Order: sequence, then structure tokens, then C-alpha cells
Amino acid sequence: MASITRPRAQLSKRRAETESAVLAAVERLLADGERFTELSVQRIAEEAGVARSTFYLCFQDKTDVLLRLTGTIKDELYAMGEKWRPVEDGPEVLAEIYRRQIQYYRDRAPLMAAITEVTGYDEAFRDANVQSIKRFTRRIVAKFRDEQRAGRLPDGVDPAIAGQVMAWSGEQVIARQVSIGDPADDAKVAQALADTLWFGTFRR
Repeated sequence: MASITRPRAQLSKRRAETESAVLAAVERLLADGERFTELSVQRIAEEAGVARSTFYLCFQDKTDVLLRLTGTIKDELYAMGEKWRPVEDGPEVLAEIYRRQIQYYRDRAPLMAAITEVTGYDEAFRDANVQSIKRFTRRIVAKFRDEQRAGRLPDGVDPAIAGQVMAWSGEQVIARQVSIGDPADDAKVAQALADTLWFGTFRR
């Protein structure tokens, strides 16, 4: 009986290669000044070096591509702060995490502009972004509850509310700084974000 493991593995590998090529192609096109709303699937497929039909084997449409890129960005951003230990590390380490996140956004400014653009008119895309932030919020809330149980977070702090404030304020402040702020102020903005959380939550 012929083995089907190898063909399946090969198909999976080709699919992964196609997805990677398409994602990279969209980033290149945006970095070259193309507007996402004006990009066609055909243009993306040509840049990626794949057939249009192959594109649709991996993605529903071009917005699906942007959604995948957004998910990758969020995962990498969240990973930066995953190991932050509030009391042990303090505001200095958190400020450095925020600074790195701001720089990460700056390095992908064209992509972030496309995400902002599509969020403004695509409800499903906007909802997916909201769910992503909620996922991050749950992580922060769990961290805050652990700190409270350990006696390192004041009893008067509501972990659920504090977690929401940290997640949403960080997201909004960083996005605004990258879009219209002076890059020379990035470190100061990062420090202000960290100090606001530290002195507003842990050192009340």
C-alpha cells in the first residue's frame, strides 16, 4: 500500500511556503508605497510568484492576508511583555518593553497604516482586532490576579478593570505615537506609559 504521509507532508510544506510568500509580498508592496485598498489579488499573487488560483487555496481574500499579518504582529508584541514580572522587574523593564513595541510598530509603519485603514471600514476585521486585544487583556488580568494573591498588588485594585486599562491604553498610546508622534520622544512615551501603570496600579 502506497504511503500517503509524504504527499501530505509535501502539500503542507508547499502551502506553508505559499502563505509565507504571499504575506511577505504584501509587506513589500506596502513598504513600496502601495495602498492596501488599491491592491488586487492578482497583483499580490504576481509579487508572491504564485498563481491566482493558488492564492485562493490559502486565503479567502486579500483582507484575510492582512488579518494573518495582524495576528503575527500581535503575537510578537505580546511575547515581548509575556515575561514581565511586575514587582521584580518594576517600571524600568516595562518601559523598555514599551519602547521595543513602539519601535516594532515603527519598523512596520506601512503595514500598520493598512491595518488602521481597513479597521475603519471592515467590521469583521475590526472585530477580529478587538478579539485579539481581549486575548491580551485576559493575559494581563491573570497576571494581576496572581500578583494580588501573592500580596504584591493592593486589594483595592480590580484586576479585570486594571487589565483592560493597561491593554487598551497601551494599544492606543503606542498607535498614536507611531502615527503622529516624534520618534525622538519614543523613549519618553514608553517611560510615561510604564510609570502610569506602576504608580497608578502597583504603588497606590
